[in-house]
Amino acid sequence: MTDLAAAPSAAPPAEDVQELVRRHQSTGRALLFSLLRATDAEATASGSWITGESGTRYVDLGSFAVFLLGHGHPAVLAAVRDQLDRMAGTSRTLPSRPAGLAARELAGLAPDGLEKVMFLNSGAEAVEAAIKLARATTGRPGLAHLAGSYHGKTAGALSLTDAAAFRRQVGPLLPGVLRLPRDDPGRAAELIAEHQPAAVFFEPVQGEGGVHPLAPAMAVALRQACDEVGALLVADEIQAGLGRCGALWAHTALGVVPDVLLSGKALGGGVLPVSALVATPRAYRPFDLDPLLHSSTFGGNPLAAAAVLGALGVIRDDDVPGHAARVGAALREVLDRLVDAWPELFAGVTGRGAFLGLHSTRADVSAEMMRSALAERVLLTPCLTAPAVLRFTPSAFLAGDDLAFVESALHRAAATAAHELAP
Repeated sequence: MTDLAAAPSAAPPAEDVQELVRRHQSTGRALLFSLLRATDAEATASGSWITGESGTRYVDLGSFAVFLLGHGHPAVLAAVRDQLDRMAGTSRTLPSRPAGLAARELAGLAPDGLEKVMFLNSGAEAVEAAIKLARATTGRPGLAHLAGSYHGKTAGALSLTDAAAFRRQVGPLLPGVLRLPRDDPGRAAELIAEHQPAAVFFEPVQGEGGVHPLAPAMAVALRQACDEVGALLVADEIQAGLGRCGALWAHTALGVVPDVLLSGKALGGGVLPVSALVATPRAYRPFDLDPLLHSSTFGGNPLAAAAVLGALGVIRDDDVPGHAARVGAALREVLDRLVDAWPELFAGVTGRGAFLGLHSTRADVSAEMMRSALAERVLLTPCLTAPAVLRFTPSAFLAGDDLAFVESALHRAAATAAHELAP
């Protein structure tokens, strides 16, 4: 039996972080850190910059779309600190005012008609809740997703994720899941009419699948097909929403309104993990009738609700969609110039607003570019199911001077990558 009294009271020295990861978290993760030469453990962060334990500062252009407001936004931190002093957790026996206020605020920013809110803790949890809700609402088991989709890695969410590498060792997953073409509206509508799923899940801009914006015609076809068979249309805006694509909700540019909207990542203001399911009263009715049909011990806890209120206040009052549109346009020019300068490495840029994908000519180019950019103090994030694409999700408040630094650093990184990959 472990002697708890003998356990060390202080954290191990910083130089042992890689060994801690290897021994107690994942040998594979430790190997990835080593291959990327990412051995400087993160220590502090502010705005668009992370400082490692070595004192080196890195500009953060990725972090899986969490830091739309940057690291440690003062308004979000203040809201969380204030709540922490009053009540950090919840009994779940008495009602919670912070959760009710956060739900009202989020519903007020959602498209007209979506006024019911359930808070959860992660994007995958929101997807799982939407799966249950769709089945309960329609009485059907089947589900549909688009080719290239990513909706999470829990069992139900993974069933809707178009990634064989993540599915291979953990099947069988949910039966009756339909894969729809991403760019063929007619065929997608035919398959929906034939199989009549409970719900169709889509991302307005696919993230992990390579940063592919959905065409308006495709979204309209999905909406019409769902209406014809009584299926729910679920917009997964966990990455794309809250202003990142230059509009508060990315699906509004597609000319459709979903029955269910999923939010997450930036919803906690980059301070706390929180996600949400937002739905029409009709779609949400099973959860209205039976509040225990789906619940979460920590979903909508007071600290998470405070973070949501702080984040939504910034998004609304500081015009985060406008900032994201401007930062994204400037960053796209930087990436377009990189593509022009290094055609042997890069094929093009896709995306909307501050949600961009740099498409490499080969997957090893993206891997080498991540390593070389890190040496230039720029943090990049890959697309998990499209390894030849680097995903750029900067803060909407990325400064002009920071962007100039990024451009110079990326060109130096490209030169290093070209040298390292030369035959």
